[in-house]
Amino acid sequence: MNKQIELNRGSADGHVSDKSVTDKSAIDKSVADKTVTDRSVVLLLQQLAELQGNCLLVADENWAQAHWASIANSPDRQISVVSNRFDIASNANAAGIGCQFNDFDFSELAAHSFDYVLYRVSKERASSHHIINQAAQLLKPAGKLLLSGEKNEGVKTYVKQACKLFGDRTNAEKHGTHYHAAVQLHQQSPTPLDDKSYPELRAIKTDTEFEFYSKPGIFGWDKIDRGSAFLTEYLPQFIKSHSSQPQSLLDMGCGYGYLSYEACRLGFTHITATDNNAAALAAAEKNLSQLSKSTSIPSIDYSIVAADAGDRVGGQFDSLLCNPPFHQGFAVNGALGDKFLKSATRLLAPEGHALFVVNTFIPLEHRAKQYFGRVEVVANNGSFKLVAMSYSR
Repeated sequence: MNKQIELNRGSADGHVSDKSVTDKSAIDKSVADKTVTDRSVVLLLQQLAELQGNCLLVADENWAQAHWASIANSPDRQISVVSNRFDIASNANAAGIGCQFNDFDFSELAAHSFDYVLYRVSKERASSHHIINQAAQLLKPAGKLLLSGEKNEGVKTYVKQACKLFGDRTNAEKHGTHYHAAVQLHQQSPTPLDDKSYPELRAIKTDTEFEFYSKPGIFGWDKIDRGSAFLTEYLPQFIKSHSSQPQSLLDMGCGYGYLSYEACRLGFTHITATDNNAAALAAAEKNLSQLSKSTSIPSIDYSIVAADAGDRVGGQFDSLLCNPPFHQGFAVNGALGDKFLKSATRLLAPEGHALFVVNTFIPLEHRAKQYFGRVEVVANNGSFKLVAMSYSR
């Protein structure tokens, strides 16, 4: 198996080829067209349009709506991107921007090679501290870290911490509930911010006999997700809905691999786990590798695939399990749900069965009827519901 899952990389010094030219008007147009919905990202894009030199964008899920065709190189500005999201990395590369897909691993970028690092702070404090620490290593002397974020995300604190690390004095500038600041590197402090050993996988405590490894940056990284736990309670009954013991399983949106683990305990012999998040893929690889060596379960074959809602997965599967990253907005806009459902129709074998777990307010069963002959809510605990689907009625 290919254990390092990535896309085409830019060069090690952070430069990328000059395939297209953009200007401030192009970025302003993408903002005006509302293709970028995160105001903190918009603040960074507006600053990017004025910059010259080597620029590094650190892009997490907050950049999901970025219009990469308008975020391009110019004769006096070279842009590189590092992202932990497969869809973002794919879109950036397709637009001609060299993007590394990994769990914020900057080791292939040359130290002190960037004039600017642009970062919209993340939800996890550990990842934000890690990236600010790395920016201090990547920036040239007098280079600048451009930070943005919302007040309730702690961006003002991050700015103060970055100033202490960089030997600078600056304040975050207010734009409604959003802030941005440019922190200049003068003299780096020998004491980095506490990133809780962000790059490392670590064992987490669960009530299972198996020792799972996970890390910050994965949804529900330090526990068993309640929706996934509800699904696994029903899993033996779900298996009985097949005409015979299913062997192959697709775990779509696998996280650190909990559903795959439970499936292995119930007789599946081939597991394909896929996710959009680089940290999740690394953790799933670690956990399934350990599981495949266990003497307490039948021998399993597994593969890990980086994909956006299963879009890069091939083949067909007897069973498909999915705990998708839905949110309340899905109740109004079904685009995200349709993406997962369309992948399920392509990847499920003709006699196969799929089982999704979603919040009770999400009308997944209604949208699924466009794609499957049989759709049924098979369980509901008041917080989550399980939606089973297959081709045959």
